Amino acid sequence: MISQTCLLLTAIVGYALASLAFYQAKVGERVVLDLGAQVVTWKRERDRGVPEFIKHCGPTEKELRCTQFVTKDNQPAQPESNAHIDANGALIIDPMKATDVGQYSDADAKPIETKLPDGSISSVLPPHIQLELKE
Repeated sequence: MISQTCLLLTAIVGYALASLAFYQAKVGERVVLDLGAQVVTWKRERDRGVPEFIKHCGPTEKELRCTQFVTKDNQPAQPESNAHIDANGALIIDPMKATDVGQYSDADAKPIETKLPDGSISSVLPPHIQLELKE
């Protein structure tokens, strides 16, 4: 029984890690994070665990979240980042600051579910990118 439980936990952890990519960058570098989809709103969580958002906007949109990361109540995220989303949905951080380290994802993505032959459903989190500081 214990070995079956360990096997199940290993499988779950393996699936969870499959959706996490690691990206290392040095302070001052230009960082391009791309999830391969047309991401409109990026979400990040830095060391404090507070969700922050930035959105790709059209030329006439003037929301604060179009030009910088904001909290869920539309207040500027502190410390600030120099970031924007390009036309293809990639997040550009230029230049990278040590305070940009964190986990980044598509704010609108839902877990990916798969129905298995036995009728059960497995799910995996949507892709995330862990941005780390390269020494």
